[in-house]
Amino acid sequence: MTVGRLIVLSGPTASGKSALALALAREFPLEIVNADSLQVYRHFDIGTAKPTVAERGEVPHHLIDVADPDERYDAGRYVREAEQAIAEIRGRGKVPMLVGGTGMYIRALLRGLDPLPSDPRVREDLSRRWNAEGGAALHAELARIDPGTSAKVHPSDRIRVVRALEIASIAGIPPSRARAAWSSAGLGHGCLFLALWPDRETLYGNISARTEEMFRRGLVEEVRGLLSRGVDRSLKPMMALGYRHAAAHLLDGVPLPETIGA
Repeated sequence: MTVGRLIVLSGPTASGKSALALALAREFPLEIVNADSLQVYRHFDIGTAKPTVAERGEVPHHLIDVADPDERYDAGRYVREAEQAIAEIRGRGKVPMLVGGTGMYIRALLRGLDPLPSDPRVREDLSRRWNAEGGAALHAELARIDPGTSAKVHPSDRIRVVRALEIASIAGIPPSRARAAWSSAGLGHGCLFLALWPDRETLYGNISARTEEMFRRGLVEEVRGLLSRGVDRSLKPMMALGYRHAAAHLLDGVPLPETIGA
């Protein structure tokens, strides 16, 4: 295995990335660089399926537990910290392996930060509309403009809904088309890209099994602890699969069977 090469292992949630990464790192001189936007947050452990302390002791992992729940962590910061980790890994004569499913982070690292159009005035206007009309209305507008993008964005994810509508307003085309044009550039030099993509039935079964396992392992208690520390349910990591459902159970009284099936 050539030192200096970057391996990227990506795929959707519950596709088996982490297990494969650990298996490879046990056989080859690899160190893992996290590319999951939720595993960067401290105290979010069960619902993000972080590698265990034992696994991290066996195989070096980077960019896990590097931000507090209320701390801003964006693609720009990720690129800076990932580039530093990659350089340090190569300096030790090892091969860095990027593992995760946050495509925005991976693309930013390999191709540069998002060059798509931005206008603070448009963004401010959309933010005012969010406050006045509500997130559901703006998400519905995004669904009319770009069904594919809206399907990937939760209606309560203010940042991503507003950003998508901002791009559409300025570029005059759906955000997915604008991003496709940007993504047409080649991958970074010396990059080996691996993608795990199970069939739909297998993937959905894996996601369902993982969600149930999260609750069995104590996700509700983890969220209870986060809320007791003052972590607001509107923060980015609390909007993730499992966390928003556990918060709905604790704060809104939604029964657990309904929460797990939501």
